[in-house]
Amino acid sequence: MSADGERIPGRRATLEDVAREAGVSLATADRVVNQREGVRGQTIARVELAIAKLGYRANAAAMRLARNESFRFAFILPSNANSFMSNLSVQVERTSNWLASQNGYIDVMHVDVFDPTALASALERLSPSYHGVATVALDHTRVRAAIDDLVARGVHVVTLVSDAPSSRRAHYVGVDNPAAGRTAASLMGRFLGGRKGKVGVIVGSMSLRDHAERHLDFIRFCPANIPIWWRYRRARGATAANRIVR
Repeated sequence: MSADGERIPGRRATLEDVAREAGVSLATADRVVNQREGVRGQTIARVELAIAKLGYRANAAAMRLARNESFRFAFILPSNANSFMSNLSVQVERTSNWLASQNGYIDVMHVDVFDPTALASALERLSPSYHGVATVALDHTRVRAAIDDLVARGVHVVTLVSDAPSSRRAHYVGVDNPAAGRTAASLMGRFLGGRKGKVGVIVGSMSLRDHAERHLDFIRFCPANIPIWWRYRRARGATAANRIVR
């Protein structure tokens, strides 16, 4: 605010501004914002009115710094990565620089995520200091157990690209594989019909044959999807996702 108490346009309101507007001490305003006890109802109402008037929003990063709080996250990515995974790793590293200014820290670990023993071992060895884990997962008994153990300890687990759907992970970030498989299979059926031979459909950077080995849904032919996909393809034009390779 300016010297005469007027708010400066474009400047974000601070907790000091709220305290001044409500006519309370900074400590009292802080107690109200953080919902701590020891403040009378009328005082709470005045502070809340000041918050609404000024459009005050708590600065989470500043609050963490003031309380000396920090958060640690682990990213478990493939050791032998393709271009997509390599780019993902680069972006995680870039984000870690920004997150450090928010008192958040990222450790990137490269593991053979397609080996259930190696992946489960990496999850089991994680330090209890991590608040969250993001991992390229594998739907395997031991991997699911390792994820569930982390969740039981209060760690938030997110799976990336490939999922472990029956585990207790919080979220999955990636392609809906069954839906993608049905679309790919319908496309193959539409264009190839009953023809035989060594034919593959490219889905992203992986052939349909490789997808089929990992997901049974990719070999299910769904004729009902053909008109929908065909209209989409005509509207958008052929892309790398639907090239046919003989």
